[in-house]
Amino acid sequence: MIRYLFAFAALLASPVATQTEHIVTGASPPAQIKICAEDTLVLKKALGREWVRADGSRAPGWPAWNDRARSNAAGNLFETVGATKLRFVGNVQGKGWVYAPVNARPCAAPVASAAVVAPAAPAAPAAPAQPAIHTARVGPLFGANLSGAEASGGDAIRPSLEDWKGYIERYGFKLIRYPFKDDRMTPARIAELKVNVAYARGKGVPVILDNHTYRWDAPAKAIAFWTGFAQNFPDDGSAILDLVNEPRGFDDPVLTNDWMQWVRDSKIIIAGLRANGIKHPIALEWPQWSATFRFDKKEGAWKACESAGCALDRDTNGPLDPLNRTYLNGHRYWDKGSSGSSQSCDITWGEGSGLDDFAAQLRRRGLKGIITEAAFGAHFGIKDNCKTIGKNAIADMKANADVLYGITWWGGGRVWPESYLFKIDGKKATRYTMPLNPYLMQLTGR
Repeated sequence: MIRYLFAFAALLASPVATQTEHIVTGASPPAQIKICAEDTLVLKKALGREWVRADGSRAPGWPAWNDRARSNAAGNLFETVGATKLRFVGNVQGKGWVYAPVNARPCAAPVASAAVVAPAAPAAPAAPAQPAIHTARVGPLFGANLSGAEASGGDAIRPSLEDWKGYIERYGFKLIRYPFKDDRMTPARIAELKVNVAYARGKGVPVILDNHTYRWDAPAKAIAFWTGFAQNFPDDGSAILDLVNEPRGFDDPVLTNDWMQWVRDSKIIIAGLRANGIKHPIALEWPQWSATFRFDKKEGAWKACESAGCALDRDTNGPLDPLNRTYLNGHRYWDKGSSGSSQSCDITWGEGSGLDDFAAQLRRRGLKGIITEAAFGAHFGIKDNCKTIGKNAIADMKANADVLYGITWWGGGRVWPESYLFKIDGKKATRYTMPLNPYLMQLTGR
């Protein structure tokens, strides 16, 4: 696991004063950090200028400070209790960027010991209340796709507010992916979706807005659509932009699976959105069905790129995302060929989920990921050759929460017939009143 360090050091006026560091490590910073006038805050990356105003206060629209050493801005926010303004002190060799509080009160008594100690649990005054979405995460978010708005022929069976409530309140999912087709997003549809996203946000449940067209547009077209569409939703992490589901072709035009064109286009689109003021987290998929096991094919330097990982490694023209808020968005089915067309799992590769390998590839590159499609059973049962894989998938998500934000399982929504091989919920008439089926319980991480 990559270790990220937040440290406080007591700065006393006397030149012989000792320094005490309170060290916190783990996948996420603490949600609240008590800070006194003598303290400093050491970050692995400097706070971006979009976060801090000239007087040291946090810029409007940002609910908390952000650890930019990790790309998951929504899950790496922290509050400084006792200070609302931070002053940049300098870059300390071997530590990082040092900030001091501008308006904090002195501590009750300085600590004279030079020993490094574990962080105490002080009785800190309560910070201003924040929506649940802004608290630090201790594990991945387990969620579901709510299908219907992307259905062939029309969206008459798109998810209703009752469905959103059923999946969040009744089933207990903590993340929702909403597949839709961009040409159906009329003002009336957008207004309806805004109500549902606001409901989920009030419950602390982020929503992934998935343009489920399989169509890789030219950058200018993609920037224009998402700039207008994203402005309807808060950019505090409660809405994540899934630019396009499983891109299969390009309109620029280039050949399908031209990986270097894919990474160039991706950087242009993301930079264009950021330049237009779109600060939402982004979920970026890649050709070849965004399959996690195809993310890195370990191509030799003499070969052309055949994977997203290779393209990201070789294209060094600027960052993937200037705000560092983009997730690599993978899919994983465990049937033969990972086609998502059979409920039987192919165990010729073993009974591991492969999600740990994907996480390792992201970690090596300093990237973050999210899984937005996966399935290994249905409400009416799980094949014997999928049971261990399913358990391993959930365990691997939990074990790699430092780089995997969450997972949204496939097969949710009223649009699916009772016989659908990955159907999550039970019969339509009783789906929110009948006892929760074991498969559904497993998908929520319980």
